[in-house]
Amino acid sequence: MKTSQQPAAALFIWRPTLDTLAAAGSGIFILALSALMGSLTSTMPLAGILVRDIGMLIFAGIFFPLWYIHHRRWQWADFGFHLRNWKLYLVLNLLLGGLLWGILWVSRGPWKITLDAHTLGCGLYVMLAGIFEVVFFYGFQLHLFEKAFGTVMGIVLAAAFYSLHHMGFQTEFAKLFLVGIMYGTACRFTKSVLIIYPFFWGIGALFDVLVQAQAITPIAWPWPRSGLLLVLMYFLFRWGGRRWGWWHSGSQA
Repeated sequence: MKTSQQPAAALFIWRPTLDTLAAAGSGIFILALSALMGSLTSTMPLAGILVRDIGMLIFAGIFFPLWYIHHRRWQWADFGFHLRNWKLYLVLNLLLGGLLWGILWVSRGPWKITLDAHTLGCGLYVMLAGIFEVVFFYGFQLHLFEKAFGTVMGIVLAAAFYSLHHMGFQTEFAKLFLVGIMYGTACRFTKSVLIIYPFFWGIGALFDVLVQAQAITPIAWPWPRSGLLLVLMYFLFRWGGRRWGWWHSGSQA
């Protein structure tokens, strides 16, 4: 597979291509799905769930970007999908997650979380949904926007799409935009999504859902939805790994 890198990274450039359109267009499609999901939540909740879990998370958010990278014959590592220095990145990920937990505890805590079956199901669902966010916003979009507009606008645009895709279930757009800047910057300068997922990203997401839940549409049927996502992701990654070599080219140091 070929590299998709430009010769030298720049803070600001102007080199939009059809690949930029693919990144922006798929992002707009995800925004539309989120808006549709929000409109269906009160009238047709099951349809809204299918729109989010299958349409947004699985198809648009994971299958499409990985298919596109393979179709263009690019290196997975260029998008942060690799295992280079994975031990170091996971340690840093854990340290950043611990630091974020400490900041949230000092500024917002102490808080109490009831660890019942529903809460655990919500936690599992959130972590599975996070795979979509990492793949699409911090891998796929971030890299293609940086190629077109430079490092600064690459991070800003990916963070903007990340923030706005919450419109169907969480409307704290300014806060989410800053969160997107934080995660996008970490991914950009390490060139690995393992710097934020699962710990650094997970602490922030779980805090929002389990502690600050009044600002978010409650998660309905978390266990069945988590089970569906697990099954679909298992077959998607297994099929993609065999057909497209996701775990080979560019995945190792």
